[in-house]
Amino acid sequence: MDDKRAKNRLLKARADMVLNHPFFASLAMRLTLKEDRTCRTAWTDGKTFGYNPDYINILPREKLVGLSAHTVMHPACNHHLRRKDKDPKTWNKACDYVINPILLDAGLVLPDGFLWDDTYVGKTAEQVYTRLIEGQGEEEFSDEESNDADPSAQKDNRDEEQKEEEQNSSVTDDPEDSVEKEPDPDESTDPGGTGEVRDGAAPKNKTFSEQDDADMDWDQALIQAASNARSMGKLPKGADILVKERFSPTLPWSSLLSRFIQQSARHDYTWTRPNRRYIHQDLYFPSLVSDQLPQLVVAVDTSGSIKPCELERFGAELQAILSMNPSLIHLVYADMAVTGYEVIYPEEFNLSFKPKGGGGTDFTVVFDFVEKQGIHPFCLLFFTDMECMRFPQFTPAYPVLWIRIGHGGFTPPFGEVIDMLPDDDLETWE
Repeated sequence: MDDKRAKNRLLKARADMVLNHPFFASLAMRLTLKEDRTCRTAWTDGKTFGYNPDYINILPREKLVGLSAHTVMHPACNHHLRRKDKDPKTWNKACDYVINPILLDAGLVLPDGFLWDDTYVGKTAEQVYTRLIEGQGEEEFSDEESNDADPSAQKDNRDEEQKEEEQNSSVTDDPEDSVEKEPDPDESTDPGGTGEVRDGAAPKNKTFSEQDDADMDWDQALIQAASNARSMGKLPKGADILVKERFSPTLPWSSLLSRFIQQSARHDYTWTRPNRRYIHQDLYFPSLVSDQLPQLVVAVDTSGSIKPCELERFGAELQAILSMNPSLIHLVYADMAVTGYEVIYPEEFNLSFKPKGGGGTDFTVVFDFVEKQGIHPFCLLFFTDMECMRFPQFTPAYPVLWIRIGHGGFTPPFGEVIDMLPDDDLETWE
């Protein structure tokens, strides 16, 4: 039978997070609570928050909040999908060293024994893992050392009311359980005692159409959580930096789109608004104005050869385009057929990126769709891996910019090709 007291304490901890740490609370709500006495502390695989009720019951309230926030940050950073063939225990250490500074900066209190080292602040989990494997700078603090290293001076500084509340919430029938216990690093893959990350259930080689929704939505959930917390004025600095670095675009869209707008947007002259450049000379000339709103077509290849991480990259670039707000955007998803279509107006700042597909690839369907819809774009941007030979027999009347990921595929008979760096070449992960 499940320990109701432990589950209730976790639910109360989540309630505290909603009020004081909404960014982490929004993410924590995505995990399903599951009692697991086989683990020593807690764990997550991106879907479940597994916990040992005995450990939950002896943690003070504020450290329970910290445990919950720490655990959910693992899937928020996709740690459950990035381990590959790395040693699980060392991978957990590396991930802890990366996310703990974000949590401490947010004012959260972590369970005793948490991992901290200034050397690893701002590094990626992969970078820290390499350092740990090489034996450079790996360090775990004892209770006394971690107290001194805590930049928030978080340990043992609660007021009398908080102490009394924690003492009341920690009482158990066993006198030995009334004292907070430290996890033994040698007995689990959670050496910091703050919640371990386990591999996600979805195979790493699945296409986005086969991927489980819980895995696919973590990036969107991270953006949404940051947006909500920012609107409340409660987005931690470390979390803000994480989101900006994680989803920062890599292509110079300002210069790319400006060139096409200048070349292709329709213009005309009007006398209703004189050219102000010459008015001071008592000279009246017509001013140049656009006779219609420039239209941009953005096509996204959603075929089965596109990996989920590549679609995430496409989404980041699309958000950058949208933030520039240059024109009316026709967003088209396509594999062997057009699988989705959305019109985004300049005043809209949030992108609902919901690609559909997973089949083969046929580039012609996008150009046929544009023609049938009567769209006259100043440019068409096509996000793809170029793994297709089916190109239109005609050259479009508008410029085409192929944004290729993977450096492979076939050479198009028209348009320009720009390469996106693959994820392995970027160090934007936390």
